[in-house]
Amino acid sequence: MQHQAYQWDFVTPGLPDSAFEHAPGFAPTPMELRVMLLAHLRPKPDSLVWDVGGGTGALALEIARLLPRGSVHTLERDPEAIGLLEHNRRRFGIANLHIHAGAAPGDLHQLPANPDRVLLEVGRPLGDVLRHVWSALVPQGRLVISTTNLEGLVDASDTLGQLEAKDVQVVQATVHRMQRRGSQAKLAAAEPLFLIAAERS
Repeated sequence: MQHQAYQWDFVTPGLPDSAFEHAPGFAPTPMELRVMLLAHLRPKPDSLVWDVGGGTGALALEIARLLPRGSVHTLERDPEAIGLLEHNRRRFGIANLHIHAGAAPGDLHQLPANPDRVLLEVGRPLGDVLRHVWSALVPQGRLVISTTNLEGLVDASDTLGQLEAKDVQVVQATVHRMQRRGSQAKLAAAEPLFLIAAERS
């Protein structure tokens, strides 16, 4: 069955969440948080980007469509997430997003060497994975880590300090969106996200 490519005719990033196919347990990163992560990643038109822990691919797709001469390689271990990633890649007609099945750090060798931008999405302490990713990153390359738990934040901050990372920035972001129930409207919060950005010397 042929899929018609999704149209987004605006110069801004921030594809609507509803544009992405998702499944229980695999919701896309909310649009507002994707835009913030992208801003800290600072990809160039020809960047080689690693996305470690791709999930539904919302952020990887958001990045790939902005890189006319670059490419994004995502590493994901969950078969259901990989299926969603592939479905969303076809839906958006993105040719420069490449999907690799595997887990970090053991399968990072599948990704092309010398990325200049790395996105690392974690749900647990990540010291070992972070060290492997950092050693692959080119000088002056940028790393953006996203995590929803304090353990991941503390581990990332401590490890980046040991690695003598430059320009380390830590942001906690929470998105509130208005929801209506009958005649009542209220603001509902998405899960808070910690963003840690750093640059290699």
